[in-house]
Amino acid sequence: MASKSGVGRFTLIDPDVLSLENVGRHMLARRYVGTPKVEGLKAEILELNPQAEVEAVFGKFHDLPQKPDLLIAGTDSFTCEAEVNSYSLNAYVPAVYCGCWGEASVGEVLYVVPGKTACYQCYAGFRETTVQVPEIPADIRKYAEPDFDATKVPGQAGLWANILMIAGLGFQIALALLDAESDRSQVIDYERTLLLFNISNYGSPLQPLAVTFGKVKRGCNICRETVELHTSSTLAALADTIAAMVPEQQERATAGIPLLE
Repeated sequence: MASKSGVGRFTLIDPDVLSLENVGRHMLARRYVGTPKVEGLKAEILELNPQAEVEAVFGKFHDLPQKPDLLIAGTDSFTCEAEVNSYSLNAYVPAVYCGCWGEASVGEVLYVVPGKTACYQCYAGFRETTVQVPEIPADIRKYAEPDFDATKVPGQAGLWANILMIAGLGFQIALALLDAESDRSQVIDYERTLLLFNISNYGSPLQPLAVTFGKVKRGCNICRETVELHTSSTLAALADTIAAMVPEQQERATAGIPLLE
């Protein structure tokens, strides 16, 4: 999407190779199976635009040699999201976090503009109590491999069409952040920075085939302010109530928050 829209400089970071099970929900074709995903994506970008500057880093995100205009995190690792959030805040670089719930039935897009919005960690704490995340099975590699990521969520099935819709929504936000002079920038709201896109979860309180905007305020240890999240009237009331409670009361109250997946 970015290369077809005129973006000319990319830094791609991913520690994984494309496996056969990825093909059904990834833009890379079967011929790239066994190849680092970043190398496959670099080849595809250069085929579309031979003049593009593309750096492919086959590894985990830690730092960037050159300050980018925007960060986009489409990762299934909580550790990686925290690393991106830290870099974003320290370097004052806007970031877009894209993900999906379950089998890509609901999309989640959160954007952060350092100094103007809440950061990823502000939302992450509330997210852990409201979204069903697949249980991460124990893996003995965490004892033997220093770089093993124990926070990575197991792969799940998901229709490519659903994933493409979520990616398209996230890309609209990315374009708005990249080009503040365009009409698209009107979609940026420094308070309502969370977009939940219910594609095919028809039992969810979120309206199907619609985007629900959530209001996130600073509330993590980094931002050190109170948190308030509104994604519906029900969650608004719950969030306001919980914000006024002492920690012991909060722990008991969050157990009753309805799951959205």
